[in-house]
Amino acid sequence: MKKTKRAKVSKNTAYLTKRDLVRVASAAVRKASDDSMQIAGYVVKAENGWIVRENSDGSVIQIEKLKDYSKSRKLVLD
Repeated sequence: MKKTKRAKVSKNTAYLTKRDLVRVASAAVRKASDDSMQIAGYVVKAENGWIVRENSDGSVIQIEKLKDYSKSRKLVLD
């Protein structure tokens, strides 16, 4: 049997896929976080069921525990 090579076909879709949205949103959040860290010297974010403050020196301060935190809960954008 002869092996065939599959041609990579670029898809130009007119709609936004979940994969595209996650990729673009993740990059935007990372850039905004990095920019905020440079300007203010800290970032406040949700992490592992807590609201935390991450300082530019790498220290992390837990501010408040989130209520009803569940890793299995999904974010739904309407």
